[in-house]
Amino acid sequence: MLTKIKKEIERFGNNIFCCKQNRKYKRRLARLEKCGDFKITEIEGVRVAQGKEFNFGYILGGDGILMGDGMLIVEEIFKKGEYNFELDGEAVVIDIGMNIGLASLYFAGMNNVSDVYGFEPFKPTFEQAMFNFKINEKYAGKIHPNNYGLGDEDKELVLEYCPLAPGRMSTVKPITEIYRSGRKYETKTETIQIRDTAKCILPIIERHKDKKIAIKCDTEGSEKEIFNALESKGLLESIDVIMLEYHFSYDAALLEMFKRNGFISFKHKTVSMETGDAGMIRSVRNK
Repeated sequence: MLTKIKKEIERFGNNIFCCKQNRKYKRRLARLEKCGDFKITEIEGVRVAQGKEFNFGYILGGDGILMGDGMLIVEEIFKKGEYNFELDGEAVVIDIGMNIGLASLYFAGMNNVSDVYGFEPFKPTFEQAMFNFKINEKYAGKIHPNNYGLGDEDKELVLEYCPLAPGRMSTVKPITEIYRSGRKYETKTETIQIRDTAKCILPIIERHKDKKIAIKCDTEGSEKEIFNALESKGLLESIDVIMLEYHFSYDAALLEMFKRNGFISFKHKTVSMETGDAGMIRSVRNK
């Protein structure tokens, strides 16, 4: 008996894309099959992987200009449990670098998470996230999305945006510096808003004084200024869990910061790149 995903592979055959695109699509379907029981449908012209708990748009490619490999994000979050955590009591999650909204949906699906606050500065990526929230009505009510990024001050930036890689956009370095593969990326100009981290996070902390606060941060390099801003205003003492992807060898400075603010930290998945090391840091308040 063929699974739903295998049937989907056979149904599409070679009729949708050119051979190269079709092979990529089949590979993504095969990867999706390992993440759960999904069927492929179409909503508002976007191909959607529809599952028992979650629906994912913009993960298979072929949906117009916005075709970042969201399949990788699905695997990391929903298959490998990259952001799985457990706390005693209710929690609030601050999702800095919301991307297409998959992590926010994952957090919203956790029973002990009451609210998720997401921050994504690039409008095309933000619109993908809003679509994903729309097709996940069960969890969308928990999520409070914001179409701006966080930094050390309020500012407006004009940056190059690569529609093929929305998950790789940075507000501190162009994509050609982050991924020096020699490939020429087609980009367009986007004007984005960055707001002072402390001013945005303080109201969330004050609104949820009776709950644990967790931060997930994946911002392709602006993590250093974000956490510097939190420390400078004494807000790190109100944070219980930090789930961070660091870049440009910022790990040493961040680990030292977390240590002096009462966290126990674990660093893993270190990858050396031309621009410096990247990897994961998980920090928990040492009570």
